[in-house]
Amino acid sequence: MKSTITRRDFLNGWPLFFLIAALTFACMMAGLVLIGTSTPEATVELIRLSVQLASPWIFIAFVTSALTQLFPGSVSKWLARNRRYTGLSFAAGFGWQAVCIAALFALHPSYYGEQLHNTVDLIGRIASYIFLIAMTVTSFFSVRRKMRPEHWRWLHLVGIWYFWAVIWTTYAEHALSSAVRTIDVVYTVMGLLVLFLRIAAYLKTRAGQRIQKTGGLGT
Repeated sequence: MKSTITRRDFLNGWPLFFLIAALTFACMMAGLVLIGTSTPEATVELIRLSVQLASPWIFIAFVTSALTQLFPGSVSKWLARNRRYTGLSFAAGFGWQAVCIAALFALHPSYYGEQLHNTVDLIGRIASYIFLIAMTVTSFFSVRRKMRPEHWRWLHLVGIWYFWAVIWTTYAEHALSSAVRTIDVVYTVMGLLVLFLRIAAYLKTRAGQRIQKTGGLGT
């Protein structure tokens, strides 16, 4: 039987991760050439670009388990098989944000201090990078085996909900502002869609559990 495209080696496992990471790198390098870092505003645009490149992968990782329940098939199986690597792709993309913030701090320290350095944002960034590092490290099986299953599950459950919430609220705020961009609306809608799918999968699971407890629909 002829294999489908989702079974191709370069679209599975580490090759998939390296492909996504390479495309992200190419986009960031293109952004560096076209946008540059000569002004603080340009550097902020690079920060936004890094988040825009990372965002789809956290949405995909967030909704994968729901898709396997609601729409079982080759695509959802492929996503489930590669959820670890789409999650790591988000980490690789989001890591560029830290690089760009460091560049902003180094090249335009006064702007960083006046515009970006406030307590709330600083706490949010620290929390984000703690979750990012913890979830990335524990994605490797050698580390995961040393953890209790419930601890690993809670870390990744809380972490993925945290990143969904942080990224979605950021885009939603921009979508409701006077400086709204098309990509803000797209990601706001995408974030809501994956949330609705996840809720639908949860409700389906709960309904199935109730049916099992009562012994059928007619009891």
